[in-house]
Amino acid sequence: MNNNDWRHTIEEGFYGFSDRIYKYKYIIPIIILALVASLAMHLPKITFDTSTEGFLYKDDPRISSYNAFRNQFGRDEKILIAIEINDIFEPSFLKKLAALHNDIETNAPYIKTVDSLINARVTLGDADSLIVEDLFKEGVPKDPQQLEAIKQQALSNPIYKNLYLNEEATFTTLVITTQTYSSFNQSTEDENDMLESGFDDSALTEEGFDENSEISSSQPPKFIDVEETNQLIAELEIILEKYKSEDMRIYIAGSPIVTKNLQSSIIKDMSTFIVYVIITIALLLLIMFKRLSGIVLPLFIVVLTLLSTVGSMALYGAPINAMTQILPSLLLAVGVGASVHLLAIFYKQYDEVKDKKAALAYALGHSGLAICMTSLTTAGSLAAFSFSDIAPVARLGIFSSLGVFFQLILTLIFLPALIALLPIKPKQHSVLEKPALLDRLVHNLGVFSINWPKTIVGSASLIIIIALALASTMQYSHNPLHWFPQDHTVRSNTETIDRELKGSITIEVVLDTKKENGVYEPEFLNSLEEASTEISTLKGEHYFIGKILSINDVLKEINKALNENQQSEYRIPQNKDLIAQEFFLFENSGSDDLENIVDSKFSKTRLSIKAPWVDAVEYIELMDELDLILKRNFQNTATVSITGTLPILADTITKSIKSSINSYIIAFILIAVLMILFLNSFKLGLVSLLPNLAPILSGIAFMVIFDMPLDMFTILIGAIAIGMVVDDTIHFMHNFNRYYSKTKNVDEAILLTINSTGRAIFITSIVLSSGFFVFMFASMTNLYNFGLITGFIVLAAMAADLILTAAVMKLIIKPENFSENESI
Repeated sequence: MNNNDWRHTIEEGFYGFSDRIYKYKYIIPIIILALVASLAMHLPKITFDTSTEGFLYKDDPRISSYNAFRNQFGRDEKILIAIEINDIFEPSFLKKLAALHNDIETNAPYIKTVDSLINARVTLGDADSLIVEDLFKEGVPKDPQQLEAIKQQALSNPIYKNLYLNEEATFTTLVITTQTYSSFNQSTEDENDMLESGFDDSALTEEGFDENSEISSSQPPKFIDVEETNQLIAELEIILEKYKSEDMRIYIAGSPIVTKNLQSSIIKDMSTFIVYVIITIALLLLIMFKRLSGIVLPLFIVVLTLLSTVGSMALYGAPINAMTQILPSLLLAVGVGASVHLLAIFYKQYDEVKDKKAALAYALGHSGLAICMTSLTTAGSLAAFSFSDIAPVARLGIFSSLGVFFQLILTLIFLPALIALLPIKPKQHSVLEKPALLDRLVHNLGVFSINWPKTIVGSASLIIIIALALASTMQYSHNPLHWFPQDHTVRSNTETIDRELKGSITIEVVLDTKKENGVYEPEFLNSLEEASTEISTLKGEHYFIGKILSINDVLKEINKALNENQQSEYRIPQNKDLIAQEFFLFENSGSDDLENIVDSKFSKTRLSIKAPWVDAVEYIELMDELDLILKRNFQNTATVSITGTLPILADTITKSIKSSINSYIIAFILIAVLMILFLNSFKLGLVSLLPNLAPILSGIAFMVIFDMPLDMFTILIGAIAIGMVVDDTIHFMHNFNRYYSKTKNVDEAILLTINSTGRAIFITSIVLSSGFFVFMFASMTNLYNFGLITGFIVLAAMAADLILTAAVMKLIIKPENFSENESI
């Protein structure tokens, strides 16, 4: 347990380092502030990304497949406007619906199509031709008989059901499809030309654009971005406000609506968190230090850390998203700890010796190594996330660990330079020696650890065993919709549309026959029909298949129309030439509906499966079943690619679970190695992890008891907490080592450590936990859970460090020169 040479050398080095900081105290702040400013100047470039596809890397196979789909068929994410009224075929309402449809089509930006009952497709035929027209081609008829005929036509059309109206005809929808590409780099006319031509298939690969094709000879066009979609939604909300009335209710839903509201909540919550965390930290620092410099200096350090980190994100082009939104508050809460430890030692020594330079050298020599080690362990545990397959999680790992590095530099270089510069005056008595109540509390905790070590370690072991048992019952979850409170408009609107119109989002399937006109083959179309029938029966605890749309629906309509509109002819012809002829007649009728379903060479087609927005975990099983059905039915006729919002959500939680397990392993190994090196003991290094595992496992037990799911946020807690809670253990063990090497008495070393470092551990834990408890003010439930659980773990870690660590030391270290009543 004696201090080894390398530790002693480093500590002595910090003493000398302090002298150099004092010498260059005017230059250092200028250089540091200039460097921070060079990063902070990029802050205006920061962007937000709350899209579903933003959870995965751009080169992820699921995203490549999704991009290929969008390049071929356009955007799949629809905005749904549902209107609830007693009778949707009442003339005055139909006129209002037509006016709303036209208003949106005329005045809302970035729209490709608006579809509703007003322009719903009707396919009719006579002896010589095929007629494809809108349901209300001549407007709302005044003749009641004409209107009744249109009503019966709509109610009997299987395509309309759960697309434009519900079974009771009390809900109708407007389905809005946005542009595929951004207006900033691709004109609407160019986009329509590309989509109408079906894109030359030679220019498309499975990943999207072929680099050698004529289309992609320049930079491929960017897809419409979140900001443009948000502008559209904002305009839609203004338009809808004009049409609201007491006799009808309007609901707006779809993944773009969820994305916009997530972004709004992130911006609102981030500003709230930053203010609340700063106020909380300032109040606690005031209580601890009772001096202005003790408040201003730590806050200045964490604010500069925050500016440097977010500026680096903007410089790198990394957006703020649902995961990285916690970064500012995380850095504010974590970053203040190192400053508090340094200032606590400095103020105490300064008040005693009245020599600022000597006190600063003592503080750096005493705590410099421990601060380095705590920063390394925190950065290491956070950096473990950088290996994640989930892009936002990886970015959180990269930039949070970078932020900890910035904080370390600022704490060990910039903070001492400020201390040297500022006119800080010593006090007659150290503030840290008085709060008497805190002194008595931490001292009694030390006495308790010395007197009851076996009971304490036994209780902790029992907690760990129980928590491990409870951990096996943890439920996984990934449902961005449920991040909103139950009464949030977005959530209630989506749930209403899911219930009444059988779904608000889609699974998209691309079927590639690999040959021109392969879609004409009766064998292929029959397989598509059989697969659709089988898929429609799939059902889970909360999900169901609400509707399936394919090229077969169009073909059956055509065949019926060309056979005197007989219902018995609503079927798939079994002759390839006849199928080709019917599609040819449909294209010549003036309808452009086929371009959204099939490519120009009739080699690829899409299958759209409508489903409700439920937890992505439930859809993992559905994706597996769907994959089996499709591959079985098309094993001889086409290749299958499943894409869309739901598969991405399901893939996200799968990758998240795998990545988090890897992150935990990396973080645990890294911290174990650092603890062994720091303590110069394999045995003590491993044993010291016990006080850090106990609180994390207690957090898991807390989640199970209070029925909190392991989602994209709470799954991060373990690795984040490992890095944070081990910091106080390092400070405790660092000082215990120091005092034990002097006294050779375990009990005395424990009490000396508790009475010095214990107070700083207590205060920093309160500051850190309060920083996380601030998340409980969030408007989204996932952040509420994250803040509550992490704050609880930090407090549990404080108790473990002040009680369990001491008890472990008491049991495993054989005391030398120890008398039973000494020091107690």
